[in-house]
Order: sequence, then C-alpha cells, then structure tokens
Amino acid sequence: MMFFLYLIRLQTNKYTLKSRGFILAITILFISGFINGNQEINSTFFLLLYPIASFSIRGLKEGLVWTFSLLLILITIYTQMSFLYNVYSFIFFCIAYFMVSYLLYWYRHYELKIFTKMFQVNKLKEELEEKNKELKRIAITDKLTNIYNRVKLDSKMEAEMNRAQRFGHGFSIIIIDIDYFKEVNDNYGHQIGDCVLIEMANLLKSHVRNTDTLGRWGGEEFLIICPETKEEGVLKLANNLQKTIEENTFSTIGSKTASFGITTYINGDNTNSILKRADDALYKAKTTGRNKVEIL
Repeated sequence: MMFFLYLIRLQTNKYTLKSRGFILAITILFISGFINGNQEINSTFFLLLYPIASFSIRGLKEGLVWTFSLLLILITIYTQMSFLYNVYSFIFFCIAYFMVSYLLYWYRHYELKIFTKMFQVNKLKEELEEKNKELKRIAITDKLTNIYNRVKLDSKMEAEMNRAQRFGHGFSIIIIDIDYFKEVNDNYGHQIGDCVLIEMANLLKSHVRNTDTLGRWGGEEFLIICPETKEEGVLKLANNLQKTIEENTFSTIGSKTASFGITTYINGDNTNSILKRADDALYKAKTTGRNKVEIL
C-alpha cells in the first residue's frame, strides 16, 4: 500500500483515478476472502483493515461511502450464503466493523478539524506578517514619491553617525533642492508639481548606488546618505546627478535643474552639525547661480 501511495504521489493529476482503482481492487480481494472464509470468526478479522485503508486513501467522506458499501455487500452475501459463518460470529464481526469504522471516522473528523484550524491560524499569521511588513514599509516611505521619508532618513543618519563615531567609518551626505520649484506650482498647478517630484525621485533612484540611501527630505528637497564615501566619491556622484537632471526632459514642464549641497563626516560631528554644513553648502549653491554642486 505504501509503495502504491508513493507511486501515485509522483503523478498527482492521476491520483484520484489510481487510488479509486486501488480501493476497488482491495474491495474485491476482501469480498473474496470473506466468501472463502473457514467459518471461524478470526477469519474475518482482516476485514477490519478495510476502513483504515478507505479512510486513509480516499479521505473522510468518500472513505465512509466505501466502508459501508463493503459492509452492505457482505451482509447481502451472508443473507444469500448463511453457511459461511454462524450467525453469532457474523453479528460480532458486524459490530466490530461498525465500531472500528465509527472510531476511525471521528478520529479523522477531529484530525481534519484540527488541521483546518491550524491551517487557518497559519494563514492568519502569514497575513498578519504581510500586513506588518506593509505597515513598516508605509511608515518609512514617502506617500507621494514612494522613496524613503524623513523618519527613515533620520534613522539611517543616526546609524551612520554611530558607526562613524565608534568605528571610524566615514560617510557623506547630499542635499538636493529643485531650482525654482515654486514656479512649477504657480504656473502649472500642484498636481503637475507632484508629478515633477515623482519624476525627480525616480530619476535619482535610478542613478544612485545600491549602498546609498535616498529619501525625500521635505518639500522639493531630497537627501542622499552615502556610506563609506569620501569627498572625491561624493563629488563625483553629485556632479553626475546634477548633469543627469539638467539633461533630463520632464513631463509637461520640459527641462528642470537642481542645486546640490554636499559634505563629508568630520571627527567630532553630530547629526545636527553635518546636516547644517550640507544645508549651508546647498544655500551657497542656490545663491551663487543654482544648478551647481557646492561642498563644505
């Protein structure tokens, strides 16, 4: 039986047909054994294996049909061939067969019930985990641009600052401000302004490195945190981004530029000091012509 189950497991699309064929085969075998019994009660004991086989192979509902179908067939045969067994032996067998079937049915019933509950609990746990992941993602994601928000940027900045102060791992930051963004809202409306912010976020996201952290710092400003990056590396990245934005054509408004303020971690820095230095560099870029990169 176990070998047969192993074989049909390899071909799940033919499982139903093969398992029913197997049940039919052992049904014929059990009926044959019953007819050829030696009129002793112990010769019918092997028939008590049938409910186990039918419930195990065909499940609860169909197993019940096979089990009691066999019992009805045996009763019919006995009424026609009463000489096979004495009446007391047959009655005893019927009672034992019914008890085994009854116990197996309820055992499988509760087993299935418990399995169903476990499956439902596991499914609910998976759904809850997915919702928690989604809530965590929402909590650190800017709703408009779908990049990191201020919460995530603050957390990442704190982590990089701790690494730098404890282990000496330097990092750099870039603050980007879209030039004359107010004119976009005034001339085209806030919906077009939102589209520009989304396009800018996507443009930046496609050109920063995998190790960098990009987020919306607020309004039309974006922040990039660059771990393990010194002045030369962050300047190269900022200049590439500045050129990419300048050459890009935005929907509706056409060309647009941005100003960049960058700085690198210095021993003794804290979060406020490094952000102020980057912000001062950005202010310098905006007051000296815009569409440029400044470093302090």
